[in-house]
This record gives sequence, C-alpha cells and structure tokens, in this order.
Amino acid sequence: MPLIAKVGKKGFRVRSLVIGISVILWLGIALHLFPVWWMFTTSIKSARETFVFPPSFWPKETTFVAYKLFFTLGSIVWEQLNYPVYVYFKNSCIITFGTMIIQIPITALGAYSISKLSPPRLGRFLFLFLIGTMMIPAEAALIPKFLLVKHFPFPTMSIPKVPFANTSFPTYDFVNSYWAVILPGIYSAFNFILFKGFFDGIPDELINAARLDGASEMGIFRRIVLPVSKPVFAVVAYFTFSSVWNSFMWPLIVLKKNNLWPMSLMLYWFQTFIMERPPQGYSPEVQHLLQSGIGFSGLMAMSIIESIPVFIMFIIFREQLMTGIRLRGFK
Repeated sequence: MPLIAKVGKKGFRVRSLVIGISVILWLGIALHLFPVWWMFTTSIKSARETFVFPPSFWPKETTFVAYKLFFTLGSIVWEQLNYPVYVYFKNSCIITFGTMIIQIPITALGAYSISKLSPPRLGRFLFLFLIGTMMIPAEAALIPKFLLVKHFPFPTMSIPKVPFANTSFPTYDFVNSYWAVILPGIYSAFNFILFKGFFDGIPDELINAARLDGASEMGIFRRIVLPVSKPVFAVVAYFTFSSVWNSFMWPLIVLKKNNLWPMSLMLYWFQTFIMERPPQGYSPEVQHLLQSGIGFSGLMAMSIIESIPVFIMFIIFREQLMTGIRLRGFK
C-alpha cells in the first residue's frame, strides 16, 4: 500500500508533502553515505594532502600507496607485529565463518524443536528460558564467559577439586585460540526469536502429512522446513556475519597473541600506532611514513578493506533484508 493515495496526488498540498518527504529521505541517504565517501577519498589522498585545511572532497593527487603499503612494505610497517594484513583478514574469516557454521544450525534446530516438537506448556517455559539471555547485559557476562573459556567447563576463579581427593578436575584453557571467540557465540537469542517466529508460521498440517508418510523429524526439517525457510536463514546469516566480523571487546579480552587478532583489533592497533608519538626503537622508515601522513591514509584504506566483506554479504542477501520477515508479535 503506497504512503500517499493516487487520488488527489496532483494537488498542491499533496505534491508539497511528497517533495518534502523526498528531500528528507535523500538528505538521510547523503548523511549515511558521506562517511563512506570521506573514508574512500582520504585513503587515496597523498600524504601531504591529508593535512590540508580546509580538506578537499576529492584528492588533487590520487595515489593508492596506502593500499600497497599493507602488502609490499609489510616488513617495515608491521615490524612490531611481524604479520601482514592478510593474516588478520584470514583470522576474521576463520572466526566469523566458524561461528556461523556452529551457531546457525544449533539455533535453528532449537527454535524448530520448541516451535513444532515441544508440548505447549514446556515450549513456553523453554522459550522464556532461552530468550532470557537477552536480559543479561553483555558487560555483566564478560567475567563469567572469560572464566568459562579459561577453566572450561568451570566458570570459576579456581578449578574445583574432585570430592574426597586432592586433585583438580580436568579443564581446558581456550584463551589465545580461535575457540575462545567461537564457542561463546554458538547461540544467539536474537536469532532464536527470528527462527521461531518464522517456524511458527509454517502450517502444522504440512508437517503432520509428512509424518503420516513415515518421514523422520530430521527428514521433515531437511526436506520441508529448510526449502521454505531460505529467507530467515539468509537474514540470520547476514546478522551473524556482521556482528561477529565487527566484534571487538571479546576478542580483545581473550586474544593476546598478535597472530590470532581479527581485523577489528588490527584496525584498533593501527589507529593507536599512528595517533601516538612513535617511541624509540621504531625504524627510521616507519617514523618517516608516520611523519609524512601516510598513516592516516592507511587507516582509511584498512577501514575500507575491513568493511568490504560486510558490503558483499549485504549485496548477497539484499532481497531478503529489504523484504523483511514478518514475525508473530512484531508486525
């Protein structure tokens, strides 16, 4: 249904309203795209032009040295870390896709079991229990999560001892590993709500007919539920990818080794590296690069490199994201 009916659309007041709405929408689009434009133009500016005031909206001297910096001068620029940028890009891919591969099936199967397999009373209790994690502030869960991955499977300060013995229970330390970031993200309450709201809309008659034909529950889920649930899986995949790819606080806590950092931590380090005065010990080449301003161009170039995968995922799932999903209770 259109926002403004066609009847009387040619009237002066209606046309003025349409023009006003269009101007506001285009202004909002421009405000959202301006930071992206500024980031790109700064990344291709010369070192001297990054300090020019007032700044220009398009570089007078176009150069892509900031992008080449990460791949051709790795031994100079990354002398404090000894790893080029593609290592951190690879880490982000491993953490993000590892979380997606585990989280999406677990959350989907849990939502399907509560929506179609559980009795109504038990289903309501489990639903409230599983979405209750959304009410816990993320900051309050940082310490228990860290203790859990540090002394898995015990979220305690010290490892408990075996009763009537002087030995401790066996534990495993996931800190400084990819699993320290992947395991706490194997379940998402928000994605659980998306899945359950969609599965509730699937007719029970369709599933009962498959049961009468002798299909197993996993067969029903694989052959009937999955084909009709492509939109919700696409939206959940995009939300999961963007949240894990851009995560910062938790990887900063559990990943201390530089070779395991994702792109978000590498971007933070690079920003600190170029904003602070270089201490003694940096090579003259690095000090020269920082003093010439190449650091600011490199910061914008690295930001673009980090944002490209999220943009690609949006292009892949744009139809499902623009169409949206109608959830029961959220119409």
